Amino acid sequence: MEGLEGAKMKVVEGMGFGHLKHLFGQAMNKELGYWLMTRVNADTGELMGGDGREFTLSSEQVQCVLGIPKGERPVPLQMDDTNKVEIDKICRWFSKVEYGKASISIVDAKEYVLGEEVDSEKYRVAFLVVLLGMFLCPTTNFSSLASELTPALCAAEEASQYDWCSFVLDFLLRRARAFSHSFENDGYAVGCGGCTYFLAIFYVDRLRRPPVRWGEYPRVKVYDKELLKNVAEADRRNSGDFGKTKSVDVAYGEVHPRAARDIYPTESLTFAEEVRSN
Repeated sequence: MEGLEGAKMKVVEGMGFGHLKHLFGQAMNKELGYWLMTRVNADTGELMGGDGREFTLSSEQVQCVLGIPKGERPVPLQMDDTNKVEIDKICRWFSKVEYGKASISIVDAKEYVLGEEVDSEKYRVAFLVVLLGMFLCPTTNFSSLASELTPALCAAEEASQYDWCSFVLDFLLRRARAFSHSFENDGYAVGCGGCTYFLAIFYVDRLRRPPVRWGEYPRVKVYDKELLKNVAEADRRNSGDFGKTKSVDVAYGEVHPRAARDIYPTESLTFAEEVRSN
């Protein structure tokens, strides 16, 4: 998604997704993403660290990590009489038939986003197709959008008013459940879906290591590709798996327990001065 700048980026920012520019051009560490999905309990909504510590996942964390809108309106999940006409229009714009089945083309939508058109309903829908299909709610198919996501495209015009944080987390947990089912039955899963970008940043923020620009949000601004890679490699066990580093109990919005607490005593007497004065 490189090439989004100027007027195009203003449209993206107006939709509430401006902070995700920090993800554009980055590639997720697939090994780390796969390992993290093996640590997600979709039934309890928890992520287990390498040392066994469990962290409950929430939509507030998604907002802190990705900085996407958490509005009051739920993202549409079903096609009904209120959005059928809109969905039909979107399908005419970006639908393609593959293996006898129609689907929304991420490839065509990306071409449109990078084209000449700016600030139109079709442009916002195209951007949302790419955003969902490649970053927020991806599957193992990066050419076509998951059919269950099609109703969500109706929210493109007023995207900033919708709760994308809950939407992204719910999709991630559904994919984690399917991943777990395949892993348990076959001993492996062919790839994974869901926003592993969120999982990766959330996970490394809870490793027992010096905090990185703690208190700066959204956290996606803090971790570039190289930093995330280095932290992940330091967490790799001799077996090749991750989870070597112990975790720490920390929450976004709170003081990091590993941050230095010392304050230079400029406004009060030091202990020695207090003794002398008495």
